[in-house]
Amino acid sequence: MSLILQPPFVAMLVVLSAWLIHSQLGPWQDILRVPLLGGALVVAGFSFMMWARIFFTSRNTTLFVDTLSSQLVCDGPFRFSRNPMYAGVLVSLLGVALWIGTAPMYMAVLSTFLAFNFFHIPREEEMLRQSFGEQYLAYSKDVRRWL
Repeated sequence: MSLILQPPFVAMLVVLSAWLIHSQLGPWQDILRVPLLGGALVVAGFSFMMWARIFFTSRNTTLFVDTLSSQLVCDGPFRFSRNPMYAGVLVSLLGVALWIGTAPMYMAVLSTFLAFNFFHIPREEEMLRQSFGEQYLAYSKDVRRWL
């Protein structure tokens, strides 16, 4: 079954929805607002995500979820996380939530995590198990799903 919405687009829709809720239904009380830490997390998450993307593109393997990977990438950021691009997106979203500090932004982090963890990642893991078999199983035993 083909995937209609790629994970980056899902994250973008969630953040856009959160921003619309934030701006249209406010004013919101701050839950926790730490703009400096939030900005640092946005940069750190984006950097981690881009580091992983560079490893994928340098190996000429696909970034699209419903396309089979040409190889299993296990080095670089993939030594620390089986999903560093998703982890980077979530860290960046947490940074935005800390920067803005309101409930809709924190809900965006939670909603994106749930979509990634219970829909996108299991689909990808199944494809990788089918494509790489024991090699992927060994890798998944050594490296955590997130961090």
